[in-house]
Amino acid sequence: MRILFRWFLIACLGLSLPVGAAGNPPPSAPPSSGTAPAPSAADYQALAKLLENPESRAVIVQELRRLGTAPDAATPAAQPSPSLSSQLAQESTEALQKAWVEAEATLQHLHDGWHELSQPEVGLTLIAQAGQLLALIGIAYSLWFIAGLFVRRIAQRLDAWAGQAECRQHLLRAALALLGLGSLGLLILAAINALGTLVISRLLTEEPLQLWRLALVLNAFVLLELLRMVLRLILMPSYAGLRLFVTDGMQAAFWVRRFSVLILVLGYGVLVVVPILRLNVDLAAAQIVVWLLAIFGLLYSSATILSQRRALRASIRRWADRHPSGVIGWLLRVLAHAWHYLALAYVGMVFLVGMTRPGDALPFIVRASGLTILAIAVALLVSALLTQWLDRVIQLPDHHRKRLPSLEPRLNAYLPWLLRLIRGLILLGTVGVLLSIWHVLDMTTWLGSAKVQGWMGSVLAVLIILGGALLLWLVVASAIEAKLNSEHLPSTRVQTLLSLFRNAAGVSLLIIAVMMSLSQLGVNIGPLLAGAGVIGLAVGFGAQKLVQDVITGIFIQLENAINTGDVISVGGITGTAERLSIRSVGLRDAFGTYHIVPFSAVSVVSNFMREFAFHKAEYGIAYRESIDEAIAALQSAFDELMTDAELRAKVLEPISIPGVTDLAASSVNIRVQIKTRPGEQWAVGRAYNRLVKKHFDAAGIEIPYPHTTVYFGEDKSGHAPPLRVQNLPGSDAER
Repeated sequence: MRILFRWFLIACLGLSLPVGAAGNPPPSAPPSSGTAPAPSAADYQALAKLLENPESRAVIVQELRRLGTAPDAATPAAQPSPSLSSQLAQESTEALQKAWVEAEATLQHLHDGWHELSQPEVGLTLIAQAGQLLALIGIAYSLWFIAGLFVRRIAQRLDAWAGQAECRQHLLRAALALLGLGSLGLLILAAINALGTLVISRLLTEEPLQLWRLALVLNAFVLLELLRMVLRLILMPSYAGLRLFVTDGMQAAFWVRRFSVLILVLGYGVLVVVPILRLNVDLAAAQIVVWLLAIFGLLYSSATILSQRRALRASIRRWADRHPSGVIGWLLRVLAHAWHYLALAYVGMVFLVGMTRPGDALPFIVRASGLTILAIAVALLVSALLTQWLDRVIQLPDHHRKRLPSLEPRLNAYLPWLLRLIRGLILLGTVGVLLSIWHVLDMTTWLGSAKVQGWMGSVLAVLIILGGALLLWLVVASAIEAKLNSEHLPSTRVQTLLSLFRNAAGVSLLIIAVMMSLSQLGVNIGPLLAGAGVIGLAVGFGAQKLVQDVITGIFIQLENAINTGDVISVGGITGTAERLSIRSVGLRDAFGTYHIVPFSAVSVVSNFMREFAFHKAEYGIAYRESIDEAIAALQSAFDELMTDAELRAKVLEPISIPGVTDLAASSVNIRVQIKTRPGEQWAVGRAYNRLVKKHFDAAGIEIPYPHTTVYFGEDKSGHAPPLRVQNLPGSDAER
């Protein structure tokens, strides 16, 4: 009261000045743009009432005496600049002073209006006009209720239709159903608006002022019921199958009721009551109603937030449990503990703005808040739809899985990254829209600038390059895997080459994609290429043997010189090739020893497993034996060999006996060649050797073996000296 009386005292002193001095500034001084407005009639009336009150008059006298004993205000002194708290206190004091004056004036207007209403004709007119307003509201809500009964039946069917869908299609069906219900609601509201306009203009009244009041009520009904319809469509408390967000039905119904009360009270108050008071009473009365509505909204919203802080905290925690790790889970857990503080701060901010700047800032905040909720809801809906379609395990048909065994795991590994990329783009787009809504950044101007367009074009080009490289890699890898896993299995050489080409294609695509992406981002890749060349040259000098191994291995594979399982001879080692890589070959010899031979040590590759082989052998007979009989015996042995079905399958051609190849010291050697399948020459040779010994023994053909001949010499006449034999005791002759 003391502050208010001080303000009124200052106003009184201003009114006590002469008209010329108070109303016009001195001629030498320029007109000030910050001068206070002239006092109104309400100010004079409020000041008169203060002076009529003995208590307030005593306070004013006491304040005048205190100011009289204070130092002269005209004495020049250095005044410190007011702090922020002082400015806020001053603005709050001015607002309270203005509120007090407007309240006094409003009470006076209400008192005068009450006297006018005491007249019979004025009261009857007011009752008739109020009846028309109530009739219009009753007609509108009756039509809305009847239409709601029809819409409920459709909603029940849509709820059953959406509930029968698979998990991947449920959200899409629910979104389509809600879109249909929203469109139907808009049509119904449009029809009610058209019918209400017809009723107002034709049946209720023709008075312009009353028509304006009825139009206010009808427009408020349409707007507020549209907001309530959107709220019910978002939360959907009655139909779980059409609910977009995973919430409890009772909790959704609670929020619908609370928001509906706020929408109806604040909406009809601001859209109907305040304009009527502003026109029929005065601005002060309308401002008081606005303040009362703001206080009601503050208290009601705060009570709702505090009553639901634990329930909503539990719901947010359940959402956070779906993301146990990562930034999203951490943000949700923080939001679960702090959401009510943020909500209370927002409600308090809206209240303060509505109290201090209701003309320009409050409509902006209300509009921006609504658009923010709409943008976030649309972003969440799009993200949820994409999650249901992409966040799943891809299962290829069995025939594709057999031919392309790595394609399914590869796609399941790529899809989460694609989903994260799309979610990131949705998040960036939503943040940009929110910044534009709150006028933090003009997204249209920002996106239209040449620099931003160039940057976005570069980013888009990088995404296209990376996506094209990934798609090309999938095609190449799938084609190679289809070849490797075809019904006719390729040889080991082809498998090795295809694996090599697949790895080379992956590395090449990666390098090309990275270089092109850096070039699109404005990075000069010339020094990078030069540096890569220098590094390659250094690696080539430092790893000559490795490079030689790889290059020789590539050409050996291209020439199909070695396959796994072949019997080969490389680097002076003969054995079976058990492992074949691009750098070396692993051999197992006849003794079981495993050898790893690098291709740089290979100058000659001898492969015993190509197309066909020969069992080549030379059989020696004594000089006294007939060569023709020996050849016939060799032929007979081959004929008996061919009677065995297993061995016959291994022989490709009849036996070839070229004849005598050598007259050795103690034998006549006859060569034999039997053409066999590759790798079967040893088995055929072993079986044929057994049969040759058998047939030679049957024919009495001697196979030479080492003999020892004792020569005693002879004289010129040809007679040998006598051989003296002595029987030793215990010899066989004596016994």
